[in-house]
Amino acid sequence: MRIVAILLLVLTMVATSSLSRVRLERPSGSGSDDKELLYLPNGRYLKLVSTGQASLVADVVYLWAIQFYSDYGREDRYTYLQHIFGEVIPELDPLYVDPYWLGAMILSVEVRDVDGALALLEKGMENNPSAWILPYLAGWEAEGADRPLQAAAYFERAAAIPDSPSYLRRMGAGMLVRAGRIDDALRDWEEVLHDPQSDEISRVIAERWLRILETRKTIQSLEGTVQAFRERFGRRPRRLDELASAGLIPSVPVDPGGAPYSYDPATGHVSSPAGRILGEE
Repeated sequence: MRIVAILLLVLTMVATSSLSRVRLERPSGSGSDDKELLYLPNGRYLKLVSTGQASLVADVVYLWAIQFYSDYGREDRYTYLQHIFGEVIPELDPLYVDPYWLGAMILSVEVRDVDGALALLEKGMENNPSAWILPYLAGWEAEGADRPLQAAAYFERAAAIPDSPSYLRRMGAGMLVRAGRIDDALRDWEEVLHDPQSDEISRVIAERWLRILETRKTIQSLEGTVQAFRERFGRRPRRLDELASAGLIPSVPVDPGGAPYSYDPATGHVSSPAGRILGEE
């Protein structure tokens, strides 16, 4: 009954604003097929006349918006999406978290506007700094757009919020791995490993990634030294121990499992199974 009463209140406000010719804010470029949105007042006006029930009015507008944006037969359904989810509802209740992520999902999945989705989530983060779910969802939006560094920043931002799940830190570290930022990823996996809030699964995953990344870092270093050897002697070394004989490294390292690194003198490529993850060629 309360929702019905508030719905009647919203309808009354819309009718009142129309009859009194109050100038309502709406995006430019409106056409003749958007009458449902044409008479929807802006959030500040609705809040002003909501008689202290702004959050309930926000609920009603949100429910109406869900119904409106579920009508796939409307050609104009995306025209006012940013206005409704980014202005009207937040102006009524800036602490209402759900509209930010729902609007962002529609923008990302249906409109293919990842930047618009991230901007809407950023607005939600600004108004709700303790809602870790918003930077978390922004991280997945960035990941889906193949922006691993941006995704890592969002996951780390979510992980820094008090009472956020401990697994968020390892998600940020994983994105750094995808971005090829080995040193930064090593730092984050070390933090996951030694964080007292980490669960046992996170520690096991961290230990595995530390082994993998340390191996990859050693491989990069060895391949760089092979190149330095070639520049000095005009050829690649026949074996890795020539690097030590030439004084370029103190000794030939072994991988975390104690096995020697494989080396191809024809290409200068160094490898080790310890540097790969399951399913990698």
